[in-house]
Amino acid sequence: MIAGSSSSVAAPFVDIDIREKRYGERAVLGNLRLSLAPGEIVALLGASGCGKSTLLRIVAGLDRDYTGSVAFNGEVQHGPSPLAGVVFQEPRLLPWLRVDENVCFPERARGEALVRARSLLDEVGLRAEDGARWPKHLSGGMAQRVAIARGLFTQPQLLLLDEPFSAVDAMTRMRLQDLLLTIVQAHGMGALVVTHDIDEALHLADRIVLLETAGGSRSRPASRIFEVDTARPRRREDTPGSAWRRVLLDTLEASAR
Repeated sequence: MIAGSSSSVAAPFVDIDIREKRYGERAVLGNLRLSLAPGEIVALLGASGCGKSTLLRIVAGLDRDYTGSVAFNGEVQHGPSPLAGVVFQEPRLLPWLRVDENVCFPERARGEALVRARSLLDEVGLRAEDGARWPKHLSGGMAQRVAIARGLFTQPQLLLLDEPFSAVDAMTRMRLQDLLLTIVQAHGMGALVVTHDIDEALHLADRIVLLETAGGSRSRPASRIFEVDTARPRRREDTPGSAWRRVLLDTLEASAR
C-alpha cells in the first residue's frame, strides 16, 4: 500500500484497519490502513467488485464479518454508531413519511427534532415548505438533498456516501458535489465517498484510495492511496489536464487487465 500523509493538520479521529475481508474463497479487502481527520474527504475509487461499498458498510458498522477494526476517537466500534451518517446511492426515503419526518426518522418530527430537521433542510438548499411534502413529489436532486440532511441529523463526525450523486443529471451532480464540500467544511466532519468517477474524486477528495480487484480466488487485493495536493477551490475545467487524472486512469486500466 502506498500511503500519503493527510493534508489536514487535525489529528485523525477515524482509524480503519482491515486486515482481511472475504466472501467465501474470494478476498475482497486486505491489508488496508486508513485514517481520516476532521474536514478531510477521502474518495474510494476502483472497478466494480473491488470492495468499495463493502469497505463503506464495514466502517458504518453494517458488516462485522471481517478481520480488523474500525475505531472512532480511539474506541473500537462493534456496530452502527451515531458518529457515522450514511448517504446511499438512492435516497431511500420512506414514502409514508413527509420530508421533515424522513430527516429525523426514527425520532418524531416535533419539538427540537423538528427544528433541527428544518434547519438541515435549509442548509442543504430546500425551502421550509418542502418539509411538508411527500417524497414522491420531489425531484431526484431534491430527494438526495433530503438524504444528505438525514445523514447529518445525528451530528456525525463522519459522513459515508455510497455513489451519492450517480443517479442525477450532470448539473445537479455538480451542485451536490459543491454542497458536500460546503457541508464538510461547515461541520468540521470527515467524509468517505465511494465513486466510479475519476473527475468527481479529483474534485472532492484530499486523498484517493484506489482499490484493485483480487486477481484470483485466493489472491489478496492491493490498495494505493494518492494524496491530492491541489488547493481549493478547485476548477473543474482543470481536471482533464491533471497529472493525477492520467495516473489514476492508467492504474485503473492496468488493474482491469
